[in-house]
Amino acid sequence: MSLRRQLLLLALIALVLPWAAWQALVQMESLLRQGQQQALEASGEALARSLALRPALLPPSQPALPVHALDVAPRLDGDLADWGALAQPLEADAGTPALRFALAHYNDRRLIAIAVDDATPERGEAHWPGELAIDAVLLELDTSLGPMPLKVAARADGPIRAAAPDGSAATVLTEGGWRATPTGYAVELALPQGLAVNALRLRHRDADGSGAVRESATARLRLYRASPRLQSELGALLPDDVRAVVVDARGWTLARDGALRADAAADDVLSWRRVLYRWMLDAAAIEAVALDATAPRDDRPERLAAAKGEVESRWRRDAQGTRLILSSAVPVRIDGEVRAVLRLERSNAEALLLADRAAAHLLGLTLLAFLASGGVAFLFASRLSQRIRRLRDAAEQALDRSGEVRRFAVSDARDEIGDLSRSFSQLLEEIAAYTSYLRSLASKLSHELHTPLAIVRSSLDNLDLEALPADARPYLARARGGVERMGLLVRTMSEATRIEHAIGAAEHEPFDLATLLAGVGEGYRDVLAPRRLRVDGVDSACPFTGAPELLVQALDKLIDNARGFTPEDGTVGIALKRSGRELLIEVSNTGPRLPEAMRHRLFDSLVSMRERSRGADGAVHLGFGLHVVKLVAMAHGGSAEAEDLADGSGVVFRLRLPLR
Repeated sequence: MSLRRQLLLLALIALVLPWAAWQALVQMESLLRQGQQQALEASGEALARSLALRPALLPPSQPALPVHALDVAPRLDGDLADWGALAQPLEADAGTPALRFALAHYNDRRLIAIAVDDATPERGEAHWPGELAIDAVLLELDTSLGPMPLKVAARADGPIRAAAPDGSAATVLTEGGWRATPTGYAVELALPQGLAVNALRLRHRDADGSGAVRESATARLRLYRASPRLQSELGALLPDDVRAVVVDARGWTLARDGALRADAAADDVLSWRRVLYRWMLDAAAIEAVALDATAPRDDRPERLAAAKGEVESRWRRDAQGTRLILSSAVPVRIDGEVRAVLRLERSNAEALLLADRAAAHLLGLTLLAFLASGGVAFLFASRLSQRIRRLRDAAEQALDRSGEVRRFAVSDARDEIGDLSRSFSQLLEEIAAYTSYLRSLASKLSHELHTPLAIVRSSLDNLDLEALPADARPYLARARGGVERMGLLVRTMSEATRIEHAIGAAEHEPFDLATLLAGVGEGYRDVLAPRRLRVDGVDSACPFTGAPELLVQALDKLIDNARGFTPEDGTVGIALKRSGRELLIEVSNTGPRLPEAMRHRLFDSLVSMRERSRGADGAVHLGFGLHVVKLVAMAHGGSAEAEDLADGSGVVFRLRLPLR
C-alpha cells in the first residue's frame, strides 16, 4: 500500500472514531428515550385498567360537564376574572360558538358563568312578560326539586335575578351579575345553597333589533364533581417520580398526584457533561413549554389523541429548557367508551443518569481508541521518519571523501520510500560506473598519448635537421610548441591521477599545524622574492590531526597561485586562525580582484584565471592547482573558499579544517 493511502487510512480512522462515538451515544440515548416512553405508556395502560374497574369514580357517560371547585368565592358582577383559569369556559358545542359556559361550586353552592358573543345586543329585563324580542339566556335545570326553568336577562350592567320563562317569579331565589364585554356580555349566576343540580341545558335567545330572534341550544349535560376517592386511588397506584393527572373527555382536571424527580444533581452528573448532553442529545426540535401542573384544563395534543382512544406520547422541554419531560396520555375506557384520560409525566433524569454512565464508559473506550490510534499513528510516523532518516544517511554516506561510491542498502518495501531507495541505488550504480570510467580515463589517455607524442616529437626533430625553406620554420616552431603543451597536459593528467590516489591513501597523524606553517613559510620567502611574505598566528602551538604532506602540497598550490597574481612590490600573507570548532588557513595576496564570472568555478578542475593560462615565469598552467586544494580540504572533512579582501586590495584563499 502506498504512503498516501496509508496516511489517508489513518486519517479516516481518526475521523471515524469521534463520529462513531457520537452516533453510538445518540443512538443509545434514543433507545433510552424509547424504552422510557414504552415503560411509561405501559404504566399508564395498567393504571387506566385499574381506574376502569372503579367506574363510580369516573365521569358519567357523555355528554357530561364537570362542576369545578373554587378556592375563593367570586363576586357576582359579571367579571369572570374571579374564576381564574375558568374565565374562558367551554364552548357549548360546535354549532353554537357564541355561547360558552362553566360550572363551579363553593360552600355547596352552584355557580354558573356564561359568556355570549353578540355584536347587536338587545337588552331587556327577565321579568318582562311575554315573548319579547330581547337577548336572554334560558336555563333548564334538573334539580333535586324537579325541573326548574330559568330566564336570565338584564337591561343594564349590574345585579340581576333570574325569572321564570314567562317573566313571573322563579321558583328559587337566585342572584348574580350582568356585564357588557367587548364581544358581547357575560353573566354570573348563583343558585341557592344546598340545591342539587343533576343536569342542565342552556338556550341562547338572540334578537337582532328587527324583530327576528335566533336560538341556539346545548344538549342536556349531566353534571358531576370530581370524587375525592379518585385522588386517593390515583396516589396509591402511581409509581415513584411520576406526575399524573386524570381529566375528563373535555380536558377538565378530575384528580392529580405525584411529583417529578428533580433533574440529575451535580454530584450525579457533572455540570459540563449535562450541558454537553443537552446540546448533543436534545438537538432535536422539541418544543419548550411552561409545564403548569395546576392547570384546570388539559389541551395538549396527546390528551386530544387519547380522548379519541389512542395512546400518545410527547417529549417537551420545560420553560427554562433545563430538562426534558415525557408526557404519555392513555384513554380510560368503560364498555368501549372513553370516560376519562390518564396523563403521566416523567422527567428524563433517570435516562440522563443512564446516558451519563454509558457515556462515561463510551468516553473511556473512545479515549482508549484515540490513544491506540494515536499510538499506531505515532509508531507509523516514527517508523516512516526512521526510514527517511536511514535513506538520508545512506545517501549521505554513498560517496566517501575520495569520491568512491559505497554500497547502498536497498529497501524491499513496496511503497514510495522503497521505490526511492531502489532509484537511489540504481543512480549510484550508474554514478559508480561513470566515476570508475573517469578515474581510469586519465591514465588510459596518458598511456595512449605517449607513443603518438613521441612519434610526432621525433618527426619534428628530423624535420628540424632537414634543409627547410625559411618560411616553413615558423610552422615547425608552432608544431613543436603544440607538442610540448600536449605533453604537459599528459603529464598533468598523470599527476592528477597520482595526486588523487595519494590523497585517498594518505594516513592522518597528530602534528603541530603552527610549526608546519612556520617552517613552510620560511621556505617560501626566497621563492616569492622580491615580493614580501607575512606569516601570522604561528606563535603558539596548534595541535591538529591530519596528513601534513597533503597540507604542504595544498599550500604549495596556493602560494604558487598567489605568486602568479601578486606584483613584485606586493605582499603575500599566510595566517592561522581559530573560529569555533574550526581552524582557518588563509593565503592572501595583493593584486587584482576575483572575476565575477569565475567566482563559483575557481576550484573546478582545468580552470585557470591566468592570462593565456601562462604564469609570470612563462610556465604553462592548466588550472589544476586549486582543484587539488579543494581535494585536500575535503580529505580533512573541510572546505575551500575564496573572496576579495575587505579593502579591495587583493584576494584571500581559505581552508576550513574541522577540529576533531
